[in-house]
Amino acid sequence: MKVGMISLGCSKNQIDSEMILGMLTKDNFSITLDQDDADLIIINTCGFIDSAKIEALDEIKRVLNEKKENQKLIVCGCLAERYKEFLIKTFPNIDLVISIHEYPKFGELVSHLFDYNNNLEMSFNNRVLISSLYTPYVRIADGCNNNCSFCAIPLIRGKYVSRDMNDILEEVKLLVLRGAKEINLIAQDTSKYGVDNYHKLMLTELLENLSKIDGIFLIRLFYIYPETVTDELIECIKTHDNIASYFDIPLQHASNKILKLMNRHSTKESSLELIKKIKREISDAVIRTTMMVGFPYETKKDFFELIEYIKEARFFHMGAFIYSREENTLSYDMKHRVPGFISKKRYDILMKTQEKIAKEEKQKLINNIYKCIVDFYDEESYTYSVRNYMFAPDDVDGEIVATCPFENDIKLGDIVNVKIIGSEEYDLFGEIIEVL
Repeated sequence: MKVGMISLGCSKNQIDSEMILGMLTKDNFSITLDQDDADLIIINTCGFIDSAKIEALDEIKRVLNEKKENQKLIVCGCLAERYKEFLIKTFPNIDLVISIHEYPKFGELVSHLFDYNNNLEMSFNNRVLISSLYTPYVRIADGCNNNCSFCAIPLIRGKYVSRDMNDILEEVKLLVLRGAKEINLIAQDTSKYGVDNYHKLMLTELLENLSKIDGIFLIRLFYIYPETVTDELIECIKTHDNIASYFDIPLQHASNKILKLMNRHSTKESSLELIKKIKREISDAVIRTTMMVGFPYETKKDFFELIEYIKEARFFHMGAFIYSREENTLSYDMKHRVPGFISKKRYDILMKTQEKIAKEEKQKLINNIYKCIVDFYDEESYTYSVRNYMFAPDDVDGEIVATCPFENDIKLGDIVNVKIIGSEEYDLFGEIIEVL
């Protein structure tokens, strides 16, 4: 039998997809990329904000319209966790809706659908990688205890649960044996790793242990909260060449009034001081953040406070969202909602401001030489897509587009030295000068 996977949403959700495929391929299934050829189609959905819900529902409708009579369709993931009964009622032709808390018996449910027995379970050490073999994600925790007033993640994923450190180290060693060069650590709140099972912050110790594994070119952190970026963590990143000086710190806003309404635990002053400290301690540090506009009670004054903040902070990367009103979150019933057209206008102004900052920051890098990992080769333009520590592999940050002026046998996953020769708002342009 053959299974086709459609994985939507974030990299944390992607890991679930990879474990599902790993489990099924140990059983009776092989993987197909051709939907028409699949006996089983799985849509792993995102249900975080309205746009993600719409994307998932559109994909379900498309597959239902196109699938053959003998094909089975399973819908799982965050949308299935939040709206299982709605999905069953709205799309009776879905063969099975599996919520996240049912994942421990995923294999058993599939086997019942195809009338055979299977008690296999999903495992981090048995994944079929959807992303590059060379740059896999490693989830070190799941769930969240922060209860930001706009966020549905605790409703979907539950309370914060850290993985055992030895299990993480074992997984990373296996990934390196399979060819991984860059390890990307993810969680909803990576910096709080260990607070539940070790009763203290353990991210620094985890990084120290990971840095000793031979064969790792780079270890990258995603989603660290400002209040738990400790001096020890900064020093650890500063000390180790194979830990990226890359700080992905979602701040959401700069107005203390809005931060309080969001139930965030940092202030404008504390986060700005953290940014200055990181840049003071690590001169070439890259800081990425996410901001939100249109939150209830956000005034023009609050918004322009945010604008002035990003001008001072000068983020290398910054993404932004328009507030999405989510059922059962603390902000759902807040009054004084910002009209959609105003939110969109503020979003455009924010991104235009950041675009100018990003362009100026990237121009400073021209003539510098960086070690990079090779992600992709474009046969039409004869260029390579490569990344150094400044760019994550998640299609958010941009990339370095590089040419190679000499005869070479460069392969995906190779490490090369690249001289930066040009820049735009989000991408850099370079020339490969050496294969390492």
